[in-house]
Amino acid sequence: MAGRGVRDGVAGTLVPGAPATFAVWDADELVVRAPSDAVQRWSTDPRAGVAPLPDLAPGARLPRCLRTVADGRTVFAA
Repeated sequence: MAGRGVRDGVAGTLVPGAPATFAVWDADELVVRAPSDAVQRWSTDPRAGVAPLPDLAPGARLPRCLRTVADGRTVFAA
């Protein structure tokens, strides 16, 4: 399960047949945003491959968890 600190060489990777732990989210627009250029620690250049995150700005619709699976077993479904 996530957070156990397992260092088996495959934790955090997709392996066919392995039990997975993940969440499925419903989110509107995904954005790459940094609070200030002075404290930016990653590139907002699309070529950098930085994963966008849901927009959490005031007034934006918050993401909603649709399903959570732990060790291959559904533990929450909306």
